[in-house]
Amino acid sequence: MKITTGQSCLLLVILFVLIYAVQNFQTAPYYLIAVVAMFVFLVIAFIYNNKAKAKKILEQLEAQAKILDALVENDFKIEDVMLSTQKDEILIYHLKGVLLTEYRSTGSTYSGGYAGVSFRVAKGVRLNTGKTGGTSTRNPEESQPIDVGAVTVTNQRVVFSGANQVRVFDLDKVVNMEAGDNGLTVSISVSNRERTSGLASPNMDDLTPGMAVSLGTAWHDGGKKAAIKDAKEMASQLRAAIAAAKAKAK
Repeated sequence: MKITTGQSCLLLVILFVLIYAVQNFQTAPYYLIAVVAMFVFLVIAFIYNNKAKAKKILEQLEAQAKILDALVENDFKIEDVMLSTQKDEILIYHLKGVLLTEYRSTGSTYSGGYAGVSFRVAKGVRLNTGKTGGTSTRNPEESQPIDVGAVTVTNQRVVFSGANQVRVFDLDKVVNMEAGDNGLTVSISVSNRERTSGLASPNMDDLTPGMAVSLGTAWHDGGKKAAIKDAKEMASQLRAAIAAAKAKAK
C-alpha cells in the first residue's frame, strides 16, 4: 500500500505527539491513552480507505468489461451521436469529457551579455557605453492540454470535438499510435499533421480512449470480426486482471 505525502506528515505528527505523551505519562496518563486510541483509529481508517479504493477500481474494470460485452451483443450500435458519416463509415463508440493534448513550446529563453565600459556620472548612477548581445532560444516542446470535449470513434476516423478545437484523425493516415497504461491516454500521429496529439480521460467508469481507439483501428484493419475479437479479448483481459487482484487480496 502506498502512503501519500499528507499521510506521511500526519503519521510523523502522531509519532511526535506519542513521544511527548510517553515522556509525560506520569503527569498526564489519559493523554497517552487518547493518543494511542487516535493512532489505532487512523490505522484502521487508512486500511479501510485503501480497501475501498481497490474495490472501486475492480468495480470499474468490471463495468468496462460489461460495456465491451454490450457492444458485441448490440452489434456496435450506439445512439445520440451527432456526426456526419462518410461512405461506408460505421460509428463504433462515443466518449465524453476527453482531454486533447498537443506538444507545444512553452516560449523562449533569452540569454544576454554586455560588452563595453561603465563609469560613474553621479552618486549611485553609472553610465554604460558599448554594446549588448544575447541569444533567444526556443524552449523544448512539452505536452500541454488544449481543450476538453467528446471523441467519436468510427471504422475510418477518430474525431475530437471540443469547445475551441476540432481534430479529425483519419485512420488511413495514421503514422504512429501508442496507448498508455489501461488506455487512459493514447497518442496519435497522422501524416497530414505536424504535431502528435493525445487523448486522455480519467473516467474509469467508461471505456478509456485507448480502448475505444483500439476498437476503431481493429475494424479499420480487419473488419467487423476483428473489432468483435478485440472487444472480447479486452473484456477477457479485464476480468483476468480482476480475478488476479482478488486472489492476491485473499
